[in-house]
Amino acid sequence: MTTTNVNHKRSVLRVRPGKFVVTPVIEQVVVRALRYLNSGFPIHLRGPAGTGKTTLALHLAHCLDRPVMLLFGDEEFKSSDFIGSESGYTHKKLMDNYIHNVIKVEDEFKQNWIDSRLTLACREGFTLVYDEFNRSRPEVNNVLLSALEEKILSLPPSSNQPEYLHVNPLFRAIFTSNPEEYCGVHATQDALMDRLVTINMPEPDENTQTEILIQKTNIERESADFIVRLVKSFRLATGAEKTSGLRSCLMIAKVCADNDILAIRESSDFQETAMDILLNRTHLSLKKSTDIFWDLINQSAQELNQELNQELNQELNQELNQS
Repeated sequence: MTTTNVNHKRSVLRVRPGKFVVTPVIEQVVVRALRYLNSGFPIHLRGPAGTGKTTLALHLAHCLDRPVMLLFGDEEFKSSDFIGSESGYTHKKLMDNYIHNVIKVEDEFKQNWIDSRLTLACREGFTLVYDEFNRSRPEVNNVLLSALEEKILSLPPSSNQPEYLHVNPLFRAIFTSNPEEYCGVHATQDALMDRLVTINMPEPDENTQTEILIQKTNIERESADFIVRLVKSFRLATGAEKTSGLRSCLMIAKVCADNDILAIRESSDFQETAMDILLNRTHLSLKKSTDIFWDLINQSAQELNQELNQELNQELNQELNQS
């Protein structure tokens, strides 16, 4: 019994509030998601890799203010990884020598049942965050159907416990997934999807990405804005729309902030950093990706010169009008 308690303590995650960036767009998604969760419905955050689904899921779990059970989808998952299994034995031996010439011996072996994370979450009313659930095989996820709909979790036959567990009313579930085009994911069964409220997570808008870079890396706003625009332009030019550029932006911004690299187009250190992070994230050849990158850098320089010329012309016109 002691071992089971220790395993449970190690499985439970207490989400601590961090630097979660809230912009009007993100706040709208949070409000929608919490609306469904507070009504007892599981939600499903679906979108390309790097759009912040897992971060948002953990933030929502923190808002619910309950312990969290975190699961990551896995091709090798079995039903026992969700529900639990019998592990080890309890040996009980009783020797009765009340009458000196009569010895009564009772020898009992009993298997120990250990709850897995889904069972523990359902029993205790925790929040289940199931990240990239479509990486698990659909038939394994079937165990979730009755828990989400009928609020009953079916358990394998065991002498130590009933075969059915009534789900705690405080139990909540948050799922995340990538689109089916990604490698290593499975098509999701309609029966499960019908039980979820799906919220599509598109690429964060430029304002949200800029705010995330500022708060996560302490980089200056002008530099963060330049990085976001450069990465977005590179992704569009190379046809990388199926992935998010936020992760690349964060990597570039953090390297620049940690190593005192100016995030400007003229900096050779910045150019090398951006190229190292961006060039291998496309399906194009290295030469083609490099050419596109330099075209964007040169184009950005031309745009800056045009903006400076426009500002100078405006100032000259104002001076002429005043004179």
